[in-house]
Amino acid sequence: MEDNGNNHRKKHPHKYHKKTAEASIVSGIGFAIAFGVVWIATKQWYWVFPVVFAGILPAVKGLERLIRNKTGGNKKLDEAFAEKAVLKFAKSQNGIITPAMIAVSTSLTIDEAEKMLEKLAGKGYASMQVTEDGRVQYEFPEFINGIDN
Repeated sequence: MEDNGNNHRKKHPHKYHKKTAEASIVSGIGFAIAFGVVWIATKQWYWVFPVVFAGILPAVKGLERLIRNKTGGNKKLDEAFAEKAVLKFAKSQNGIITPAMIAVSTSLTIDEAEKMLEKLAGKGYASMQVTEDGRVQYEFPEFINGIDN
């Protein structure tokens, strides 16, 4: 069975549950309006705190997340996750892998796997080899020679 690091999340999904950006915006605006009405009706100054902390701040944070998600602000994190997935898989295969093998065993597509392997080869962590039967494979010397086993 493949361990892709998500087993802990399956056991305790509530720890990692986050509202979507849209839900944060809607709930933040809702709380701001609700507490704002109470603030205006009671004329008590301390109602400003729930308006700000339960309403305005969550709405602003949700808007920031929505913009970041639309503009690809999580690209660095996704790339780091993909790199680690490829390296873990290479180690599990004793250092010899292909893009198709990665695509079958991880959440990456073949194109994403090829790009990541080319990037790792460009940095010197892997080398591309063409076998006698024409198969393109990547070799990770650290995992072949047992340096990190």
